[in-house]
Amino acid sequence: MELERTMQRQERFAERPALLELARFECRALECKAAELEEELKGLCNLRADNQHVKDENVALIRVISKLSK
Repeated sequence: MELERTMQRQERFAERPALLELARFECRALECKAAELEEELKGLCNLRADNQHVKDENVALIRVISKLSK
């Protein structure tokens, strides 16, 4: 009985380095994914700003066309 517990404990300790390496790998993967998402978010913010600028220009052009057609 005691021998089994000791063997199980040793097996768990033997698995720890592999689990730590797996956790580190997953952490790096998540950090990379977070960095990618941040870049994508920056791109989306830039697109929103560009879109608003184009909308503002369209409103101004509509005003000019409206005044010219009178």
